[in-house]
Amino acid sequence: MAAADDPSRKEAKISYREILKLAWPASVAASVTPLLGAVDVWALAQSARPLDIAAVGLGAVIFSLAYWTFGFIRMSVAGLTAQASGAEDEPEARASLARGAVIGGAIGLALVLLQWPIGWLSFRLLSVGSEASAQTLAAGLSYFDIRIWGAPFALASYAAFGWLTARGRTDYLMAVSIFMTGLNILLDYWFVVGLGWGAAGVAAGTLIAELAGFFMSVFFVILVLNDHGGVKSHWHVDHFWAADRIRRTLSVNRDIFIRTLLLAFCFAWFVQRGGAFGDVTLAANQTLLQLFLFTGLALDGTAIAAETLVGRAMGARDPARGAVRYHSAVRRTFILAIAASVIFSVFYWVFGDALIALLNPEGPIRATTKIYMPWVIISPLIVVIGFQLDGVFIGATRAEEMRDSMIISTFVFIPASLMLAARFDNHGLWAAFSLYFLLRAATLGLYIPRLKTAFGDHA
Repeated sequence: MAAADDPSRKEAKISYREILKLAWPASVAASVTPLLGAVDVWALAQSARPLDIAAVGLGAVIFSLAYWTFGFIRMSVAGLTAQASGAEDEPEARASLARGAVIGGAIGLALVLLQWPIGWLSFRLLSVGSEASAQTLAAGLSYFDIRIWGAPFALASYAAFGWLTARGRTDYLMAVSIFMTGLNILLDYWFVVGLGWGAAGVAAGTLIAELAGFFMSVFFVILVLNDHGGVKSHWHVDHFWAADRIRRTLSVNRDIFIRTLLLAFCFAWFVQRGGAFGDVTLAANQTLLQLFLFTGLALDGTAIAAETLVGRAMGARDPARGAVRYHSAVRRTFILAIAASVIFSVFYWVFGDALIALLNPEGPIRATTKIYMPWVIISPLIVVIGFQLDGVFIGATRAEEMRDSMIISTFVFIPASLMLAARFDNHGLWAAFSLYFLLRAATLGLYIPRLKTAFGDHA
């Protein structure tokens, strides 16, 4: 019997139904996250302080830099736990959660303790070459001073998010994200529109939502533990402290940390360079960036499905079955991701003006936002391949390749943004940003053949 006709191979293949069961809740969970930023923009636009949109853009980029930098916690826990689950190693799956939670909580506490020098240095850097007003910078600092207190809880939640994803409970992840978003909408309306707190009100609402999301994620983790032998079972101290496992965890975390630090830096660079064109363009870019992030993170659902499915395939005890599941996971998640990207592009093309009108009142910010909307319309087609490859490499815990890809892309993006912005203004900045995402996809694609070596002769 030919290998292609082997019934065991057909049985091992991952179905579209299996992918969608993981992907659609993850997509909803990821897409509601940037809605927090969109709600912030909407609330401030309805208030007496609409230019605080720019202030929140400056303050939020610091947290994007910090939280995206430490996003390696979620990604490493997801990859390592998925592989442990594929190998049916429950003690290691739990140890991966514990290590991630300890790392996240400790980093968050360090951010709180170092908040003064971090805030001072961050706003000094953001003000370099920027035309943002002193009032905008002061409001942005107020935002930072409030929101920083949620760092330990936000970063510890990352470990829970990655673990829930790897255990196949993206529905729980979705529930936490929707709850946090709904709570933040209510608090934004109260603090910003009702009380007129401006940027400080946005920060307070986000802080409370992050605290509530942490406790809700802990609740869901306990539910999953109960489904896998109980909360008290399978906790082996030797797994947590095993030298080889600690080394592997640190190696994966280190490389994803470097990769994510560079990613967050490039977003921060984009925001800071937008400030060179004044408060109105900075506010317009902030509005468009929320839509850009919404698209990318909504598409991240299939990437998160790939994390789980590729990780389990890599950890499978039977390499032949693992190879079949790996290939079907990669191929079918890519097909679904590309189809979704086309739908999002068409959606922005048809409803882009209506979305801009919803987020901004009539005036110079809305008019400027419309000028640069075409970049958001094409963004799903630009980011989809890179996002999907991220999911594949996270599941495979091949962090070194992710790091190298990001280094190459960043070193091209920075000079490209300076040259193109100097010639084409804000259009040039958006063009360089788009080029950056295309480079990420191209460089990661070169490393794909390396992943097959994990299955030996069965690849």
